[in-house]
Amino acid sequence: MMPFLNEHACRLRQPGDFQPNSFRRIKSGRVWVIVGKLQGATRMTIQTIRYPKDGWSAEDARADCEKQGGSFEAARKTE
Repeated sequence: MMPFLNEHACRLRQPGDFQPNSFRRIKSGRVWVIVGKLQGATRMTIQTIRYPKDGWSAEDARADCEKQGGSFEAARKTE
């Protein structure tokens, strides 16, 4: 992953696990989720959770990501 400017990220699955061009970004409560279809699947699965920096501290987003069993990366710091 690479740090995003405005969002903290929590990767749950690797992009290569998914069918090409199957990704969608969906608003879900206070977060955005990136969903896609796993190889050979017909249903959507969450690949990544994105936490907007203006509503989530890095600490809170990291704690939520850990509950989800994901790999966390804080948003890039602006100078």
